[in-house]
Amino acid sequence: MLTLSLLALAALPDARMVVLLPDSVGSETLAANPAPAAEVPASLVEARKLADQLRYEEAVVEYQRYLAVPERPLPERAQALLELGFIHLVLGDQANAEARAAQALELDANVPVPRSAPKKQRDFLEAMRKQFLARARLQLEERRPDDAPNVVRVTVADPEKTVKRVLLRHAMTSTGPYYSSEMTCEGDACTGAIPPPRDTASASFTAWYYVEALDAAQGTAARAASPDAPLQLVVVEQKAWYQSPVVWGITGAVLVGIATVIYFLAPQPPAH
Repeated sequence: MLTLSLLALAALPDARMVVLLPDSVGSETLAANPAPAAEVPASLVEARKLADQLRYEEAVVEYQRYLAVPERPLPERAQALLELGFIHLVLGDQANAEARAAQALELDANVPVPRSAPKKQRDFLEAMRKQFLARARLQLEERRPDDAPNVVRVTVADPEKTVKRVLLRHAMTSTGPYYSSEMTCEGDACTGAIPPPRDTASASFTAWYYVEALDAAQGTAARAASPDAPLQLVVVEQKAWYQSPVVWGITGAVLVGIATVIYFLAPQPPAH
């Protein structure tokens, strides 16, 4: 099947029209590293299809539908945000194009662009990447093996030393309300934990979160994710073996069995 590559009219600097050229040589599509077709969500497949068909306003809706699900894999989410930013760029919406590209870079500073992409898109991403690397930014890190399941770790890159506080914003629903916990920072490494809900005794819960760095004026200096596109964290309670009711149930059954065996094997008292 012929793939389609988005090509801006480089000869017309102010033109907002695009041309779709067939590519039979197997060059890269808009998604630089697409997942196998069976793994790509239907909304993202549809968004890319609509973009290939020049139906950009409809494609924007489908990209937003995809992004509304917070548990999307971070690399895939970053790629979708970048693709949406490119569509805004084609439509002449520079502000939204820059906002979406910035969100993509916050999730993956190395988010790729296909070599076959139009020069306008490649230049746009490189300019955004330079701006991104020059300002304060947050990078989400993997939890360590000994971390509790509700721990969140980030690394702060702050060339201008503007960051004064780092907050973990968390909620029990994807739409909020969001509460704040100040993260503990040692050098550029910050750690925080999402507390469990107060109205339940269970330590298992699902939370949505993003991380925000504040400057001296309490303004936003950097974010990892956002209230409009939060990340999801699922915490499953894992009790110590000696606290598990299953273990105690099995132990009780074994003790009863042993007592029964001892009773029947013990010599009976002589009859009078």
